[in-house]
Amino acid sequence: MTLGQRIQELRKGLGLSQEELGEKMGVSRQAISKWEGDQTIPELDKLISLSKLFGLTVGQLLGVEQPVPAPAPPQRAPRWQTLLLAGIGAALVILSVLTGILWSQLQELKLQTVLNEDYVDCRNRELFQTAECTLSDIEPGFLWYEGDQDLTLNFTLRPVKQFKGWNVIGYTAVIQSRPAPWWLEPGGQPDDGAPPPRTEYLTADPKTGKAALTLPKYKGETVRVHATLQEKGTGRNVDTGDVFTITPEIHFPSLTLTGIQVEPNLAPDAFIPKSIALAIPLSDPRFEN
Repeated sequence: MTLGQRIQELRKGLGLSQEELGEKMGVSRQAISKWEGDQTIPELDKLISLSKLFGLTVGQLLGVEQPVPAPAPPQRAPRWQTLLLAGIGAALVILSVLTGILWSQLQELKLQTVLNEDYVDCRNRELFQTAECTLSDIEPGFLWYEGDQDLTLNFTLRPVKQFKGWNVIGYTAVIQSRPAPWWLEPGGQPDDGAPPPRTEYLTADPKTGKAALTLPKYKGETVRVHATLQEKGTGRNVDTGDVFTITPEIHFPSLTLTGIQVEPNLAPDAFIPKSIALAIPLSDPRFEN
């Protein structure tokens, strides 16, 4: 086999035309034709470039070294196989889209089912595994109506495990002040009654269920605290009855504040989702139907 025949065979093995090989070598198509027709011999630099392109040594290209098989031309897949692969790809894309739509619809149906769940009156069931209220330092022994010390109440609530995915997001504090002693009223006449209660809303840390309430110049107010729980993902809320009751201890007839009593309630009244109510055991089995 001559050098020209070898160049022609190797060119075709790479699927190149004479013009394409000429562009790679920096020569014209006519020059390639003359090489392959053994009319001219490529210059040394062109021989080196051709050997690199064909993956041969210069000696193998010239035929003075052991020849290697020419690269086989790229095989094209049959048309039916190409169409089959294209059809499978399209089917997979359609299946993926339909799966996504079905999953979205199932999630929406699940959410709607949850939101439509009945709420039931939950009594004598412990909704919280932790209910703590700590007081700031305050020195008792003062006349309750002359209070000049601030009182801070620190609340902590943690729901039971059946409320998985629910967090305590806030507290509602109902603060009832005591009527001033009648002799302090204008004219020294008894008042008609206690002033109306006031309400304060406290935002809790959703991770810890902690919040704080400060009563400036504490004067023996009674505080009742409710809690609000919220479910992540659905936004459902549960409002409880009293979880803390804070009452002053007043000595009569001296009217001095001797202490402050805190009563936590792990099982407050509440309307909660039926599935959760059924999962929480009764704190006193005597109330079970």
